[in-house]
Amino acid sequence: MLNWLRRQTKIPPDEQRKVRVYLNPLHALLHAAEKSKGSPLTEAEVLQVRDTTIAIEMTEEQAAKFYVSLDAQVEVYRMNPDRIWEEWQEIRAHVT
Repeated sequence: MLNWLRRQTKIPPDEQRKVRVYLNPLHALLHAAEKSKGSPLTEAEVLQVRDTTIAIEMTEEQAAKFYVSLDAQVEVYRMNPDRIWEEWQEIRAHVT
């Protein structure tokens, strides 16, 4: 299927930047892990949640379309997986 998409967009496969798309919102998973633990997660625990969560790789274009479709149903806060520790520190008090 992806080969078909590459032919349609005329972009060589090696030029399509891939991004990770998490099937479950990271902030919700972190909140659940912290609630289960009963205390704030450490940086190592936050990274472990990120690294063990199911994610798929998509091109940036595919991911954008996926998120537009998802946001049409319910808007979900998306965390940058490369800055997950910093973002979690900023938003953890506001996640319910």
